[in-house]
Amino acid sequence: MEMPANQNFPNNVLYEADNLDILRGMNSDTVDLIATDPPFNTKRNRAGSAGFYVDNWKWGDTGILPDQWKWNEVHPKWLEEIKDDHPALYKAIDAARDCQGDDTAAFLCFLSVRLLEMHRVLKPTGSIYLHCDPTASHYIKMLMDAVFGKKNFQNEIVWHYQTGGVSKKRFARKHDVILFYVKTDKYRFYPDAVRMPRTEKALKRAQNPKGARIAADNTDKLPLDVWTDIPALNPMARERTGSPDQKPLALYERIVKASSNEGGLVLDPFCGCATTIIAANNLNRRWVGIDRRVDARFHILTRLMGIPKKERDRLKKFATDSAWLEKQMDNFDVYYCAEAPERTDDSETKAPTLKGVYAAENPHTHKEMKAALIGEFGCRCWGCNYEPPDDRYLHIDHIIPKSGGGTNHISNRAMLCQPCNSKKGNRLTLIELRKRNDKDGHTREGEPVDLKYALSWSLDELLRKVRGQSA
Repeated sequence: MEMPANQNFPNNVLYEADNLDILRGMNSDTVDLIATDPPFNTKRNRAGSAGFYVDNWKWGDTGILPDQWKWNEVHPKWLEEIKDDHPALYKAIDAARDCQGDDTAAFLCFLSVRLLEMHRVLKPTGSIYLHCDPTASHYIKMLMDAVFGKKNFQNEIVWHYQTGGVSKKRFARKHDVILFYVKTDKYRFYPDAVRMPRTEKALKRAQNPKGARIAADNTDKLPLDVWTDIPALNPMARERTGSPDQKPLALYERIVKASSNEGGLVLDPFCGCATTIIAANNLNRRWVGIDRRVDARFHILTRLMGIPKKERDRLKKFATDSAWLEKQMDNFDVYYCAEAPERTDDSETKAPTLKGVYAAENPHTHKEMKAALIGEFGCRCWGCNYEPPDDRYLHIDHIIPKSGGGTNHISNRAMLCQPCNSKKGNRLTLIELRKRNDKDGHTREGEPVDLKYALSWSLDELLRKVRGQSA
């Protein structure tokens, strides 16, 4: 299949790397559908930062503990970046941190920065289906509302299954959640591609009063948002790979059919055991898979080859054998990369959001900036001259808002009281706020902070910090 002009990566490619690096290197507006199942509560043992993670998960029943997302020094940095650039997203993570604790917030930080990139790479006509379980689905929905917009939420699909054990302490937990969002109201959806037969009981109810059956074209229906017709994989299923969190191929084939057409590009940033990739390949779609595991290529290839689990276990010794893997790839139109693509749709090689985590571009934390500004200019509001009892009443904000091109550096920071912080929002500059306060009679007596001096001083402070970090 031909590659569109704005696409800077090959079709049918597996990237064996951290998906954040790959997503940040992909050109914008290139993907038709994202269908993915992020790793959470899936019997994996994970630790690490929002920017990278260590995957100690192993095949089979090894007794390894569930996902372990740990709060560390990187996550506060991510939160500050998100707070400055995406305040609604920050509030969602912060609320989850209050309700569920630091470790859940760490997972949400990890996912949030990736959702921002997924939103960017989707075409205006594109859709995303994100698979999660009830442990995190409520919090993930808040993230997706913040990133994709609440108006672009389409469905909370409940996938109900019967397999597994029961509990004497609660009702049996027998469903997963799939959150369906679109990028814009121009999204594509193909209901005729996923129609399913009505049950005999439904057909009888649909008969006309004379007992004649309804027309043939009315004997099937679009699935509802509760899917009960696709069972979970049993341990002996031929498509089983050994992964404890593997999902049925039929589940993802339905998603691919519903929200993409032949030749469209399907992305799975957490491709794991390759179910989305195989579904896309079977349905004549182009695809991109990303997975950090060093044996990711083995699992995609053996599924493309149609090798059952028992034979796959026998071949596991070749899982990281480059010569064997490359020989098998010759039989398929598949590419393998370990390096991120380089963006060509922007003057910069990386996505413009959340750069500070990757370089010492903004070396001060919020706490450090607040302490420095109050230490130099005193405990007072830069917008109205109010002098509160202590610094708990002051918030750090931008002099020029982000929407107007302002940076997150200390040179673009001011201290504001809560009323001024709310009035300024993300639209007014500090000078515009001061004019409004003067007009409304909300400015206190006294000389306001001299912004020219503040700029000169804070630039010196920024240089001192950068040079100190470089020493």
